[in-house]
Amino acid sequence: DDDDRHVTETFFAEQKYDIGLMFLVKPDEVLHYLEGCHKKRKPLPSLIILDKNVPAGCGLEVLKTLKKGPLFQHIPVVMVSGSDFINDVNESYRLGANSYIVKPFSHELTAKKIGTFVKYWFDVVVLPQSA
Repeated sequence: DDDDRHVTETFFAEQKYDIGLMFLVKPDEVLHYLEGCHKKRKPLPSLIILDKNVPAGCGLEVLKTLKKGPLFQHIPVVMVSGSDFINDVNESYRLGANSYIVKPFSHELTAKKIGTFVKYWFDVVVLPQSA
């Protein structure tokens, strides 16, 4: 949502991470963007963050599509959701998510979680690069 987007953009700007952020809302926009990158031989994202419930549970459908095809299955996917129900967590991992983060209900806690997430994914993990 707009609040999550603002908190995320602000955090990355304040931390001076030199990365490009792209926010896509509709599931078909995500797949269309990735297919366009592939066809034009543009770099694919190093990491995809999907909201499980935006719009209406479609994040899981996008995850399933990404992980079943050979073109995009190597891209790490982090699922975020307001749900901490074990079935939701397990389903995300079953479909191929590399991580699952429960969104807190305050902006301050969201910023702290983003900080932990960023430190791990951009300072610790070596992510695949497109050729």
